[in-house]
Amino acid sequence: MTTPHAPTDPTQAAVDVDQALATTAVTAAERIAGLITAAMLDTAGRPAKLPQYLYPDLPADTVQQIWQAALTVGYRAGRYATAPRFHRDTLARLQSELAAAGHAAMARTVTRTLDSIAEEPERDHERTPTGGDETRGGHW
Repeated sequence: MTTPHAPTDPTQAAVDVDQALATTAVTAAERIAGLITAAMLDTAGRPAKLPQYLYPDLPADTVQQIWQAALTVGYRAGRYATAPRFHRDTLARLQSELAAAGHAAMARTVTRTLDSIAEEPERDHERTPTGGDETRGGHW
């Protein structure tokens, strides 16, 4: 068994530790989210009762409207998340609209997302969105 060598660059060592701990935190958060989700369904009884379970004091039709809006938002956010570079202009426009409307905190969250897109390395599937095996280096 070989022992990994510590990076000689202290800055790189700090980056490595930061990334490892951030990954650990995300993994733990996902695990906790899964447990909470399972517990919500377990206490609600069945999936169809989840929306009303979350908002027991609201009329069922209002809860349904909220639930439908949340599903639409979640779907759209998922599209943005899968290939944010393809949606950079849309995200920038939405950030500007939020800022202009006085929603400073919300605008900052979109700004952070835009900043992180600029820092991320380009992924293979973003560079070649055609989807053919030959465009992905044949390793699929």
